[in-house]
Amino acid sequence: LGTQLKKEKGYIAAADKELLLDKEGIAITKLRPSGIIEIDGEKIDAVTSGEFIEKDVKVRVIKVEGMRVVVKKID
Repeated sequence: LGTQLKKEKGYIAAADKELLLDKEGIAITKLRPSGIIEIDGEKIDAVTSGEFIEKDVKVRVIKVEGMRVVVKKID
């Protein structure tokens, strides 16, 4: 319990994914139900609520749980 993760030793905290909530992007791989999306030029690992989404389909981030980004297809 005495170990400290410090920036000087190369530790970098995970980026805050909450900023992605309600943003729109595009599926750059098939989401079955996980895959990769792109939002504002950034590639992001994402999952759906269970449905499959094809490549090149527009998606919206509907939930963020820690590092888990959940998306749905935009109609």
